[in-house]
Amino acid sequence: MINSFQEMKTYIFNVALLFILGKDEIHCREDLKRCYYILEKGYNSMPINLPGTLFHKAMKARKELAQILAKIISVRREMKHNYNDLLGSFMGDKEGLTDEQIADNVIGVIFAARDTTARFLHGSLNTLERIPVSYKLS
Repeated sequence: MINSFQEMKTYIFNVALLFILGKDEIHCREDLKRCYYILEKGYNSMPINLPGTLFHKAMKARKELAQILAKIISVRREMKHNYNDLLGSFMGDKEGLTDEQIADNVIGVIFAARDTTARFLHGSLNTLERIPVSYKLS
């Protein structure tokens, strides 16, 4: 049986990465996904930072996620190319965000987009399934 909510979350995650990083950073996506999924599992866990706990694993994944993003930012700064994506927008901000602030914002956008958008789409599909007249053309 297909879990439509999980499928929506996966789809939205891929769309969010495309929006944030564009299509150039494809080589980092699997590492970003791996770290983010570990982070997400420990998000609501008991905040006990002992090895083996979900919280500890999540904090390690969060640090690795920030390192991956820092590497992408560093490469982009060296290339001095204007990227037309969210990360490029954060990097070009006149206020001058630090790399750590940029990474925090990117992680926040992924979290917000993945969960809320997936819930909305899943709810919409459930409504269409329960009330067939809602999608029939008159």
